Amino acid sequence: MAQQRPTPFARRLIASLAVTAVALAPALPAIGAPSPGAALASEPAAPGSTTNLDLSGTWKFTVGDDPAYAEPSFDDSDWTSLQVPETDGAPQFADYDGFGWYRLTFDLPDDAEGQNLVASLGFLDDADEAFLNGVRIGSSGSMPPDAQSQWFEQRLYPVPAEAPVFGGTNTLSVRVYDMSGGGGWYQGPVGIYSKDAVREEVYGISGTAADADTAAWVGSLLDRQAAALASGDVAAYLATLAGDYMHDGRDRERRAEELRSWMAASGSLRLDDAGVEIIRSDDGRLLVDTNRAIIGTKDGAPFEFQPRTQQFLTIDPASRTESGNRARFFRDFVESGLEGARREYVTYLPPSYFEDPNREYPVVYLLHGVNGGSREWEPRDFGAKLDELYTSGGLEESIVVMPDGESLWYVDHQDGTPWRSMFIDELIPQVDAEYRTIAHRDFRGLSGVSMGGFGAYSIGLAHPELFSSLASHMGALSLAPAVVGVTSPGGPAGQSLSPLADVAARTGEQLSRHEFFFDACEDDDYRFDDAVRSLDALLDGKGVRHTSEVYPVGRHNDDCWVPRIGDSFGLHSDHVRASLDADTIAPTVTASLDPTTRHVRVEASDDTGVSRIEYSLNRRDGSFETYTGPIPVGDRAVTVQVRAVDTSGNVSGVVSEKFLPSKAKGGRR
Repeated sequence: MAQQRPTPFARRLIASLAVTAVALAPALPAIGAPSPGAALASEPAAPGSTTNLDLSGTWKFTVGDDPAYAEPSFDDSDWTSLQVPETDGAPQFADYDGFGWYRLTFDLPDDAEGQNLVASLGFLDDADEAFLNGVRIGSSGSMPPDAQSQWFEQRLYPVPAEAPVFGGTNTLSVRVYDMSGGGGWYQGPVGIYSKDAVREEVYGISGTAADADTAAWVGSLLDRQAAALASGDVAAYLATLAGDYMHDGRDRERRAEELRSWMAASGSLRLDDAGVEIIRSDDGRLLVDTNRAIIGTKDGAPFEFQPRTQQFLTIDPASRTESGNRARFFRDFVESGLEGARREYVTYLPPSYFEDPNREYPVVYLLHGVNGGSREWEPRDFGAKLDELYTSGGLEESIVVMPDGESLWYVDHQDGTPWRSMFIDELIPQVDAEYRTIAHRDFRGLSGVSMGGFGAYSIGLAHPELFSSLASHMGALSLAPAVVGVTSPGGPAGQSLSPLADVAARTGEQLSRHEFFFDACEDDDYRFDDAVRSLDALLDGKGVRHTSEVYPVGRHNDDCWVPRIGDSFGLHSDHVRASLDADTIAPTVTASLDPTTRHVRVEASDDTGVSRIEYSLNRRDGSFETYTGPIPVGDRAVTVQVRAVDTSGNVSGVVSEKFLPSKAKGGRR
């Protein structure tokens, strides 16, 4: 079963990513790592002239595979001429799965020399390697024998300094491997750009180079960060971060824990910033545009603890510290002991997450289809789509987590990846620990697309103690993993059933613990519309409430399900609101004084989640203000009144505590 890529997109990638960058301040999609030994500028560079070389248009193409195709001297005159990009990719891949090569010869101007250049190759299906004048500049996905698709990954490859011919002729060669279905180059932008052009055209960030004095102290800040990691001094690194630092879901505490764990494995770390440019953006931010990696050793071998990606570091000029991007749509990962490797997931935080720091939120886990991955939601502009649902759409704000499931069918594999165990025992607990979730089944939902629809129903039905609402778009509800060759541990009893068989085996009482939504389009390529009809009949027969739909027009692609995400997320929203309405128990709240710092810490708890905490100091007028963190009271007598409001609107009683100066006799301190 092939994952259907989004065709056509609602708008060009440049526009969609620009909107995302402004609206969500996201951790931006990773730039491909340069080839080993690639020379990239490591000192802060002031942007000079701009290079904006559009390479879309007529290219040469052939099927097959030969390393000689990467060399600029190769004669490609008898190859087929194709347009790059084409919405449906190369027509040669319509009935052929395998290798193909694209080549283009072009001139690069003299004044591009000395700039931080990036080769933007847009989107290719499924995997690729790119060569400039025979020098490998980047790759995405994996080639056979262990082929892995990255059709959803935007290709942005830093250009090694030794690769271009400035003021002369250059050859860009791109090797592509198509795994199934259509393939090839299906979306741009395609070109050679200086980093300032990439910032503006791809990420929607425009600005000017910082002045020399600013560049000097920012460069010194980066040097202090590198020196701290090289010496193993986490405290010194934290001193370079603002007190309210938040970058890609990491506050100071999580960043410290992460660095300490890496140092325990490696001994020391090397922070490597390449292609650095320091700018003042037009919206007033001071930014460092850098290709950053944190490198050390793991099990005696070199290891990138933080793989090289293009990052935009936000700097606070007042404190001269890094303040973080406060992203709401970004990549994260869990260090899986069960898998012995990292498992990536993308996190979306709702619009009010940073504005209401005491509020806790429901969570929806969104599972992708075959040949997909956690990053496929980025080119779909899914963060902006979710923002629309939670603002103008009026749905209940939720955290959305999009884990990478490869093509593993969301089960444990015999002698292979224990995906489901990792998800249940490691990823969900980490999400509940690191983000402000309501860690209760009534506030945890599962949605899935295609293979992900199977995953949402299979996992949700197996774990009613964890999940309440289940949604599937054009899901593989009629398939069991064994049908596609996936075997789990535990013999016959350990194999996952198809969701249809799973539902058939359960009682109406068991099934009624869940809310159900499922749909498909009439002309689904895999007949999953029939699975919708079958599941609808099963649930009707057991008297279980559900919502299902077979749309009269459409196939197994994005056009079938993306316009209907309001229905699936609406299911989760309705269930959350019903659960909140049923809650009548108020939260509990306490206040305590740290005698060393003379700060009052307030804590609240509630079964369904705390929306906010409020306090007053030495007031008798009944007014309160929002608690955002420990309250400094100094070495004086103070009366603190605190109360809490849960997510259902229940308000606790007011708790009053009096704290005396440190030298006072008796009383509370």
